[in-house]
Amino acid sequence: MYPTTRYHSISIVLHWLIALGILFMLASGIAMVNIDMPKADQYQLFQIHKASGVIMLWAIVLRIVVRLFSEQPPLPAMLSAHEQKLAKLGHIGLYTALVVMPLSGWLMVSASPFGLPTFVFVDWIKWPHIPFVERNKTIESLARNIHWLTAIALGMMILGHIAAVIMHKKRHGLQLITRMWWSK
Repeated sequence: MYPTTRYHSISIVLHWLIALGILFMLASGIAMVNIDMPKADQYQLFQIHKASGVIMLWAIVLRIVVRLFSEQPPLPAMLSAHEQKLAKLGHIGLYTALVVMPLSGWLMVSASPFGLPTFVFVDWIKWPHIPFVERNKTIESLARNIHWLTAIALGMMILGHIAAVIMHKKRHGLQLITRMWWSK
């Protein structure tokens, strides 16, 4: 049996949906705290951001489960041992940040002094707060700092991830993107 040359189709769909979701989450997160807007619009953007964070958390968990239970394409043999180690560490870093981001946001919302609920899919599902942290400014502040620092780290790792794909294309002629795209 030949080793697979690309990721599982569900992984591919989730990869690109999560990538688009991250772009939206970073843009909306920056906008909601830095753009001067009416409070009603800011509140609505916060609600959309929180609901999207819940959806992202579920997509990331599903992506990890699929990764654990499906065959992964091996790293190209022409990559040095150092490059392979960097690739593995980079993926661990990305997955870690992708999990920490929504969890720290959830913790921040749960500990907020405002105690505002999070609704997913408009008013269909009320996402619960994490118990025992209600209205705790210390926990909220810690979670906010983790959320912000993770956003910066995630942005940098994503840029590194994209740069690695481009560099390997130019240096080795490797089409790494085909591993995370649909076959012809």
